[in-house]
Amino acid sequence: MLLDDTTERSRRLPVSCLHEIHRLVTGHPREAIALHVGEPHIRMPAAAAEGYVAAIRDGRTAYADAPGLPVLRAALAERLADNGAPSPDRVFVTPGSCQAISAIFQSIARPGGEVILPRVHWPMHLQQILLAGLEPRFAGLPAAGRPVTELLDEAAGERTVALLINSPANPSGHVWSAADLEQMYAWAARRGVWIISDEAYEDFVYEGEPCRIAQLDLAVPPAERIVFSVHTFSKGFSMTGCRLGYATAPRPDRAELLSRVQEATLVAPATPVQYAGLAALGAPEHLSMHHAYVRATRDEAVKLLTPLGVVGTEPRGGWYLLLDLSAYTSDTYAFCRRLLAETDVGIAPGRGFLPAGDPVAETLVRVTLCAERETTVAGVRRLARFLQSS
Repeated sequence: MLLDDTTERSRRLPVSCLHEIHRLVTGHPREAIALHVGEPHIRMPAAAAEGYVAAIRDGRTAYADAPGLPVLRAALAERLADNGAPSPDRVFVTPGSCQAISAIFQSIARPGGEVILPRVHWPMHLQQILLAGLEPRFAGLPAAGRPVTELLDEAAGERTVALLINSPANPSGHVWSAADLEQMYAWAARRGVWIISDEAYEDFVYEGEPCRIAQLDLAVPPAERIVFSVHTFSKGFSMTGCRLGYATAPRPDRAELLSRVQEATLVAPATPVQYAGLAALGAPEHLSMHHAYVRATRDEAVKLLTPLGVVGTEPRGGWYLLLDLSAYTSDTYAFCRRLLAETDVGIAPGRGFLPAGDPVAETLVRVTLCAERETTVAGVRRLARFLQSS
């Protein structure tokens, strides 16, 4: 007789409606404008492509160590000199930042442990928390006029083990200020809580400064450091399909535990892709060009949609525009399906970015800003006309 399978951890993972929308767009009978997914128009640097091909051509395809190629780890440590200045032995190369976050959660997981994440969040963050056997605690961040620490106190429980920060944020585009980061760090240090800082969109900060919360670790003794930082080649370097990211551990003992998780689940990151990443680091001009392109698209989209009263806060960073359609619909999931069917434009419903059952989810949609600009503007114009006719 089979054991009761209703307690299987995988059954707790919420099914993201973002994947359903993606399947609908992919299977749409006509060519659709895909503004539902973050796929950049600007492709990866030619140097990165050549680095990948050269590695294969030269036979550099053998296993690497689980933490990654030493030469790449050293280069990444140098790149992070202004963000916690990690030594290479605390840098881990990963198949995308998603796997890095998952591995960090597994390395800190304990029975009944809880993780605070924003109420408006990237759905994979929630999935990874649950997959590690941890419990989510949602914080209403940000909230005008309320101290960050007050909101964290409301969300925290006796078993809270970690705080997840995503700045610039997906989907909101929020960028935490230096003052807020200092408050969050002090709060976490006081409570003995780890910080996981997802900085995937660090190269797309339009107002303020990139999240550099790991810098605050430098002011305390090494044994008291608490920040794991997570980065990716997918966004700034446009290497989404290459699946290459990296993470840092705050101190040697945490690096040793993270290494155990990586050895058990990963074996090794793909070797040729690591050489592609190493080559990409030698093309910093790509980052500034990509930043300028997405920012200009953001500006055009905001200009078109602001008169309709759907842009609550202009995104200060990232690849997305989060719209409030409460004046037009109370079911943005159905709205997104109708928009696709009637205008051939795909956008993402808010249901994928908030806790299950949260009514605010039925009023929000996310629009991608990193695609080809003329196509994006055309899609935004169709969305605007659709709203005006609703």
